[in-house]
Amino acid sequence: MLRCFRLPISFDAAALARDVAALPAEAWTAHFNAGYHDGGWSGVALRSPGGDARRLYPDHQGVEPQVDTPLRAACPAVDAVLGQFGSALRGARLLRLAPGGCIREHRDYGLSFENGEARLHVPVSSEAGVEFYLDGELVPMEPGECWYLNLDLPHRVQNFGARDRVHLVLDCVVDDWLHRQVPDAAALQVQRELLARRTEAADGSQARLERLREALLCDAAVLAELAGEDDPEQFVGLVLAEGRRRAIAFGGEDVRALMGAARREWIERWLVR
Repeated sequence: MLRCFRLPISFDAAALARDVAALPAEAWTAHFNAGYHDGGWSGVALRSPGGDARRLYPDHQGVEPQVDTPLRAACPAVDAVLGQFGSALRGARLLRLAPGGCIREHRDYGLSFENGEARLHVPVSSEAGVEFYLDGELVPMEPGECWYLNLDLPHRVQNFGARDRVHLVLDCVVDDWLHRQVPDAAALQVQRELLARRTEAADGSQARLERLREALLCDAAVLAELAGEDDPEQFVGLVLAEGRRRAIAFGGEDVRALMGAARREWIERWLVR
């Protein structure tokens, strides 16, 4: 199973950012999956079912044709990027996450290379503090790079930075051209090593939460308080308060994701034989 990989192509992030800056404020619409975010996630469709610039969701029935929206012509740098994907391209949109915003952990079932559907991310504006976690692991992506991510796996995003995080997101069919973009085994290993170095340098919120956990192992009183809390959200609040008290910064989604991972581990250990 392909978890993630960087395609051997890159783009001019500064030119893409100029296109984004030129879009009118009213072009952006809140993401339709309101249960997945805290209100700071919005987007602009550039190619969508029926050519609707405000439609950020796909046509799962395959009835409506994918058509360029009027905003694609207003974004020449983005248009040049989309042209490189040829017949593989189905949908395209710009997705923006506001400072302090989070996209909660979720899965897009079936959206994977193995199922014939690939979602590619091209970061346009992404500064320190933007964190994309895929199956519990941080994937630091740089502006202008192009990444495939297996979004059938659990994933979430947090923006601890001071500026909008904007990605150009492309939905593609896995055709012969896209198959040729997959790095070989040696190149994939190089990419894993690169991600490991980037992750270590980023010192993400999940790593900071782990440092808090290690510190709490020496604090019997706090451990007892946490162990006695049955309400999940109250538990999250207690952990956040301990983080603030010790000047260790992370978010509530980090705690929830860790709790979810623990549940998955329990299921795998006891129910999967």
